[in-house]
Amino acid sequence: MVTEGELGLEWRKSYQDNSKIDYRFVERGTGAPGSEESKQIRWFMNKDFRLALLCDVNGNGPEEVIDFTRYDLPASEPDKPQREWSLMNVINQKRNRPQDKPRPLQQLSHDDQGLVFSRYSNLR
Repeated sequence: MVTEGELGLEWRKSYQDNSKIDYRFVERGTGAPGSEESKQIRWFMNKDFRLALLCDVNGNGPEEVIDFTRYDLPASEPDKPQREWSLMNVINQKRNRPQDKPRPLQQLSHDDQGLVFSRYSNLR
């Protein structure tokens, strides 16, 4: 078994910067360990943003943005050390702020939609 550190060093050899990173995956079930089996999250991550779309696999309700973080907006680390923290700007899955309410992709700002669709036109 490789350690996390070894994996990180190997990753850096292949990806010396983030310019070509573009990965997607589907997370089935939410919570720990995979509770809410009928929920699915589609993740999209690249050098410009992180996007998570939540849906009910049984078709109950629309797919909604639960996390959208643009990497071109100002960001800072927390003032006080924290065990877990997350870069936040547009919408964050932790729902710590009023603006973190899930919403359909079409309800993001025009600029945000433009950024998403410039990379993933199939999400229109």
